[in-house]
Amino acid sequence: MLALAVVATQVVYAQTKTTKKVKEAKGQVEKTAKTTKAKAAEKEAKAEKKVKATKEKATEKAVKGERKVKEAKGEATKSVKEKAAEKEAKVEKKVKEAKADVEKSAKAMKDKAVEKEAKVEKKVKDTKSEVEKSAKVAKDKVAEKVTVDEPVGKTTDGKVVYEGSKGGHYYMNEKGDKTYVKEFVGAKIVGNTSDGKNIYEGPRGGHFYYNDKGDKVYVKK
Repeated sequence: MLALAVVATQVVYAQTKTTKKVKEAKGQVEKTAKTTKAKAAEKEAKAEKKVKATKEKATEKAVKGERKVKEAKGEATKSVKEKAAEKEAKVEKKVKEAKADVEKSAKAMKDKAVEKEAKVEKKVKDTKSEVEKSAKVAKDKVAEKVTVDEPVGKTTDGKVVYEGSKGGHYYMNEKGDKTYVKEFVGAKIVGNTSDGKNIYEGPRGGHFYYNDKGDKVYVKK
């Protein structure tokens, strides 16, 4: 009996000791699990914080990128506008210079035309003066020559016909020179020669005809 009691006591003690160990082991496990959970939570918090920081950096980077794009776009637009304005200014300058050249050329042409016209007018005036002078000289010459011989008739176009000192008949042309004629208004035809030449009666009553050389040949009445 005593031996059984001792054995029973030992069994109970062993069970109590085992239960205590199990309880301690369970506590240790729970403590480890709690620590692990806490570490996991801390790690997760760190990860979330890191993710958040990364996200914030990415957002900040995106904002900076958008700002840079906007600035670059603005600079590009400004550059394009400035270049366009500069090009337009150059074109306007060229147009203005071309217009000035055209006006200058037009003025030069006009001046030359005026100068040429003045020269032509002077030439016409000088020519007219020369013609008038020549006409006067011719007229004076004609008048001088006309006073020598006696008028005996007129040509069909109204020019006065004179009888020269040698019996020839002539009128004064526009140059003031003598132009001899055989027939004229005012010379009376009184007959014909045997070969058909007209016989004229001169202002003094003489009868004559013109031979093939154009000379007067007097005949008896």
